[in-house]
Amino acid sequence: MILDINTTSHRFDISPVPAARPRVSRWSTYYPKKYTKFKTDMEALTSELDTTPCESLVCVSIDFMVEIPKSWSKKKREECHNTYCTNNADIDNYIKAILDSLNSVFFVDDKQVVEIFARKIYSKDPHILYKQKEILKNDEGRIM
Repeated sequence: MILDINTTSHRFDISPVPAARPRVSRWSTYYPKKYTKFKTDMEALTSELDTTPCESLVCVSIDFMVEIPKSWSKKKREECHNTYCTNNADIDNYIKAILDSLNSVFFVDDKQVVEIFARKIYSKDPHILYKQKEILKNDEGRIM
């Protein structure tokens, strides 16, 4: 049974960015600038939090509120607000980016995450809504 005391939720006021593969050049290996900036900004946001990482298994719900492209017409932007995001980025890359950023913040390691519910939605106000429940014993940990 999951108790409400074992629930954590937080809103990160940062534009979601999908995790990128490292690029390899002759001289070095590096991540693209946009992803590197996201990791740096998330580190700054999470360093302000006063949390103790849980050591048990967790289930996670994440809403990625993705910014509507500025190049779209005003009419199209209005129509797409609060609808599912159809951009080319895979949702698993968004998940990887946020879970990697939350290692040692809400949980010790992201291998503790055994259940995920995630969605990406167009929004005029880009942010990430994160919710986690600790799984006690071997009970079902559904967040929805």
